Amino acid sequence: MSSTFFLLRLLLIFSAFAISDARLAKRSAPPPQTLVIPVRQDENQIYSVMVNMSSNPSPQSFSFALTTSTGITTVAGADCDSCGGVPSYNPSASSSAQQLPQTQNVTTLNGTASGTLVRENCGLLQSNGSAWSYPNQTVTVASQSASFFSPGVSGMIGVGMAPFADTPAANWLARNPAQPTFSFGMALNKPSNFSADGGVLHWLQPDQSFYEGDIAWKPMIAADASAPSNMSSWFVEMDAWAVSGGTSSFNISQSGTQLLTFLDPFYGSIVFPQSAARAIYADIPGASKHATSAFAHSWKLPCDSKFRLTVTFGSLSTSLDQSALVVKQADGLCVGTIQEWIDASATEYLLGSPFIAVLYLIFSYSQSGDGTMGVAARAPTRDTLSRAAIVGVVLGTIAVVALLFITGFLAYSVWQRRAKKSHMRKQSKTGITPFTSVSESTSSRYSLRQQQNATYSSQAGLLDAPSNPTSPDWRATLLSAETNTFAGGTTFENGSHSGHGYYRTEVGSSSPGLIELDSPPPYVVPHSPPPVPLVPLRKARGG
Repeated sequence: MSSTFFLLRLLLIFSAFAISDARLAKRSAPPPQTLVIPVRQDENQIYSVMVNMSSNPSPQSFSFALTTSTGITTVAGADCDSCGGVPSYNPSASSSAQQLPQTQNVTTLNGTASGTLVRENCGLLQSNGSAWSYPNQTVTVASQSASFFSPGVSGMIGVGMAPFADTPAANWLARNPAQPTFSFGMALNKPSNFSADGGVLHWLQPDQSFYEGDIAWKPMIAADASAPSNMSSWFVEMDAWAVSGGTSSFNISQSGTQLLTFLDPFYGSIVFPQSAARAIYADIPGASKHATSAFAHSWKLPCDSKFRLTVTFGSLSTSLDQSALVVKQADGLCVGTIQEWIDASATEYLLGSPFIAVLYLIFSYSQSGDGTMGVAARAPTRDTLSRAAIVGVVLGTIAVVALLFITGFLAYSVWQRRAKKSHMRKQSKTGITPFTSVSESTSSRYSLRQQQNATYSSQAGLLDAPSNPTSPDWRATLLSAETNTFAGGTTFENGSHSGHGYYRTEVGSSSPGLIELDSPPPYVVPHSPPPVPLVPLRKARGG
């Protein structure tokens, strides 16, 4: 008896250790790494991600709108004639598609879609070009729809809370039982018609560098699925809201009551209950009811309206001013981002993409399907580059500088060769000495002139004796530094033109002019043979 009792106690001890080790192993599972999922936005400001469907070597790839209101994934089927002609999914072309017998209706605030269910191996495209795989995803293949699909957007990926079994979160948690939660962060860019960059999702693990300050955590409250008036599968409680500003400096606020709110980037507006929205626009001069969408009324208002919306979750308060609350349309008309529900009984609040774009949202789901939403302030945009980008910029700069240096060196070399060739002359075959450069010094020109004078003096005896007293001695006339007695000329003082011969002549009644001569007058030598004309110089070929 005692031995049996001892064995039972020993088994209990070992069981306790085994359970403790299992719990320790479960708690000590390392957290997953952050995967970056790029988000795009189209001209209709629909935020979407790329999803591959099928395990085929060439999967079918589609753009799926991002929604947090539901956990259902929907795609346009190949036989859907009412899906707007968007690229469609063909299950028969996939080797991994599993047809299910059920059908499903999917409803958004804008429209509806319905079709059969399949299980398919899917992949969420990452920023590095690879895909995060999640097999056996339940997908509604739409065979008919009404105002559900946008141009170029073939489906909708639901990352909301319910139905939880159909979500990528439940799929991943089932394959990773040691992980306590599935989490992702959402950092969206502001709605824009000019940029396709919609931001990023930080899949499996939020990125702390994208937010600052404390996170306001709010439990996600499951909505009553049987109530047809529910716009979302979950809500959180907003603590307060306030709108202030305008020419009358009005201030409208609400707090202290249950303000059920859901946040979904699928919608590009902020929707309040009718009483709250009408109280806001009543204090904005010139505001009036404008148009009605499938679920809300909008207001038109002066484009210079100035007011501010502040929303509070826990200790975090976030504001939007008129730059986000007043939107100018293509026709020049300005409308308010804040709208009111068509349903007068609706008391919930919707914060769409204009509000989400100024926050960092964190969605976390446990193994049991319970959800928690975190709201944090976005960190300021950093003008920093990654290490690889910095290296690329440095190397590119060095390459450009090197190219400019080489180009400049080559250009300088070519210029030098051309300049050298322009100052160099080939020696003539006739042996003619080149003329002295004009850049010679004054002393060199003076020495040359002395040599010319000596030459002229040695040839003076070749001339006839001056029988005519009026005929000048050209040596005395031309080389005289003081006067000129050339026939037909007048006396000219040469005080400022030393070393040059000048003659003042008068022709008819014209004004006197100066003629400068650097060589002797062309007198003819008597009894000498006629001059032989020079042969024109020819440029050597090939030179």
